[in-house]
Amino acid sequence: MKEVLVLRDLECIKAIAHPRRIDILKTFNKEPLSAKQLSQLLDEPHAKINYHIKTLYKVGILELVEEKIKSGIVEKYYYPRAKNIVIGKTILDFSLDTDEEKKELCISKFSDLSEVFYRAAEEDILESNNVIDYHNISLTHNEINELNEVMKLKLEEILNNREYRIDDSKYDIAVVAIPLLNSLSGDEESVNKTECNV
Repeated sequence: MKEVLVLRDLECIKAIAHPRRIDILKTFNKEPLSAKQLSQLLDEPHAKINYHIKTLYKVGILELVEEKIKSGIVEKYYYPRAKNIVIGKTILDFSLDTDEEKKELCISKFSDLSEVFYRAAEEDILESNNVIDYHNISLTHNEINELNEVMKLKLEEILNNREYRIDDSKYDIAVVAIPLLNSLSGDEESVNKTECNV
């Protein structure tokens, strides 16, 4: 079972958007379940549950893990393909803003970073030290600029003082300072949340 499944296809997102299908996914615990078992647990007609299961299976959200023959009838057992299911941000990439530079800075870069993060999570190559985050930190805009400058200088120092090796791992590194909404009504120079994603 994968740790993360990112839904990037509109058909997948439509399949999971039905409230009963969310209920089905939440019903799974540690064991695969059949349509019959799910219909009993959710108190729903077998035919309806079976329809929802087939829809989730068709788009790859559920996987068939076992088939058992009971009283001459083949009973299929399903399980979610991943522990966590996330809807990819790019599927919703839409803006009426005509300022291309502003769109690029405010939406596209963060969307690209999210996509890289989700792909790494899907491939199970993220480690605990890949994400460093700090919450409710009060900083001025000048301090955020200073933090960015220090980070840039430190990266340049590391890269300039060692030899490049082909087997080096490659990373996308970003420092993202996200203003909390409650800080906007007070001191506009203050930013209360800083997340450093490495």
